[in-house]
Amino acid sequence: MKKILAILTIGTLIISCGESIEQKATHHLDNAKQAFSMGNYNVAKQEIDSIRILYPKAFEARKQGIRLMQQIEETEQMHIIEYEDSMIAVTQAAFDRIKADYTFEKDERYQDIGLYTIKSQAPQRNTDRTYIRAQVDELGRMTLISSYRGSSYIHHDWLKLSVGEVYVDTPESNDRHEFTDLGVCYEWLSFINGKDGGAAAFISANKDADIRYTLYRKAGQEESRPVYRNLKLNKDDRYAIASLYNLSQVLLSLNEHKNLRDEAERHLKFIRSRMKDESTEEGVQEDK
Repeated sequence: MKKILAILTIGTLIISCGESIEQKATHHLDNAKQAFSMGNYNVAKQEIDSIRILYPKAFEARKQGIRLMQQIEETEQMHIIEYEDSMIAVTQAAFDRIKADYTFEKDERYQDIGLYTIKSQAPQRNTDRTYIRAQVDELGRMTLISSYRGSSYIHHDWLKLSVGEVYVDTPESNDRHEFTDLGVCYEWLSFINGKDGGAAAFISANKDADIRYTLYRKAGQEESRPVYRNLKLNKDDRYAIASLYNLSQVLLSLNEHKNLRDEAERHLKFIRSRMKDESTEEGVQEDK
């Protein structure tokens, strides 16, 4: 008799313990629901995580917590999409206002991504001088090009640009194209996809100043030497590069917002697919 009583007592304690755990877990679940309704998504997630960590055997509360977590994630992605849509509209409008200032070039046979340039900087219009030009692709990636002409090649690798005592150095570039036309040597040294050491931003910030630059050639293992000194970046080139730099920032922002929206769309699709699968699975279990 005593053994039976002991077994019943233990069973009662276990049931009581189980009820207490569920009740405590449900308290966190209620807090999570309230936080979710108020838009405090991080707080709601923390409350759901507390159920998983503190009450791993509160199966019903954990099950409801998983459903609520999915609703939170769904709502978050919908908010992200709404925000990114608004930012895309604003940034697209900014691009539409300025795009007529540029020449767009794209050969559909060979190019997946087109380029924006400014007519005054076209190489065919500037065969008689050494200068710096720029271009921006449709994704917003900017390329600076140091265009040199002379009686012989200088094989320059990088540039130093300065305004008074303030200066910026580009990194070394191996993207150099050299050719000769009617006895004149030409070099085009490119700093692609914004990898110019901040030179384009420097020109944009100092477009109204007297910008000087020097072409350098790497002479040895650790040293470089100037091969063309104290060139002046004229006003037209400063303004053209500054304008293209602004275009680059607009397009980079536009494409970033589009990428974030696409990512949120993919995430939302995944969440809803998971919610649908779990709902179907529960329906099948109930039918049984």
